[in-house]
Amino acid sequence: MAYRLQIVDDKGASFNVKYENLAKAKRPPVEAKNSNGDLVRETTVYQGQVLGPGATQRKWCDAQGNQYNKCDLTFWYEGEQVEENSQTKVFQIDGYQPIKNYTDSYIIDKYYEIFPHDNDMKKDFDREKAVIVNLHGMRKLWEYLKENQLCARGEMIVSSKGFVSSDAYLKPIEFGNKWGLTLGIFKEEMIFNHLNEALPQVPQIQQKKKIKMV
Repeated sequence: MAYRLQIVDDKGASFNVKYENLAKAKRPPVEAKNSNGDLVRETTVYQGQVLGPGATQRKWCDAQGNQYNKCDLTFWYEGEQVEENSQTKVFQIDGYQPIKNYTDSYIIDKYYEIFPHDNDMKKDFDREKAVIVNLHGMRKLWEYLKENQLCARGEMIVSSKGFVSSDAYLKPIEFGNKWGLTLGIFKEEMIFNHLNEALPQVPQIQQKKKIKMV
């Protein structure tokens, strides 16, 4: 499923795109069977009884067992009230960083393909025109990133849930004569504790002076 996103920066760039999750690796359909060849599935069990679909529910409850609606609750982190994430509609480019940061500094959790939006125009001509205008905006940003070996960083939240926001890199890609932009969501920063500053020199053995009488 593709979602609409506006991309802007302080240099005057502003265009509308769609982004689509490409991390769709298919898993092989491995099945478990018992000695009789019957299909076996991992199932939720409570006190030895198999729970069927819908047998359990998750509710917000206090220590006394009173139930609450989520909309009636507030959420706190280290003594400060926090709010739940809302899906990013405008990707505001906060800065540009070396393109190697994409692979050397952060683990990318998911990546999305970017393609031009038709701005939800009604007429075919207007839709085609909007796609071309947005494609030109993409190309201009792509050329800037490509020529300067940069990627664009900004906050990117793909779904309205959770409390920890995430940043992403907008990165230029090129395969032969084809080009595009990809949006990579950060999973975590890479931490290295054993980096080397230079190639060490092998120590030389100090030769001791020999005494010779003749």
